[in-house]
Amino acid sequence: MQPITVSTTDATAGTTYSRSVRMDTWANAQSIIQVNVTGTATYTVETSMDDPDSPTNPVAVGSMVWLNCADSAVVNKTASAQGVVAATPVFVRIKQTAGNGSCKMTIAQFGNAPY
Repeated sequence: MQPITVSTTDATAGTTYSRSVRMDTWANAQSIIQVNVTGTATYTVETSMDDPDSPTNPVAVGSMVWLNCADSAVVNKTASAQGVVAATPVFVRIKQTAGNGSCKMTIAQFGNAPY
């Protein structure tokens, strides 16, 4: 998977979220995440195993359950950081809970779907 970048902006009026990044659930599991903070911002990288497009168990987008990333290096942080996701979730996003700055998350998943 080519690296994908998403971002959040000013959260002084309330929590903001990036768009959700769909991971390749057929590829090798390990992914690296880097979050760059500009200005003042508090953020958490969140993951979900729910899939609105599942042919057998779809979950409405508004009903998806989002949990803190398993790597605490990118949970409740105020500075730029990197983290590793050892097991592939279906979706990843960044949540900015405070600050008038912004956050940019780049995520790269290693490997291709095995044959």
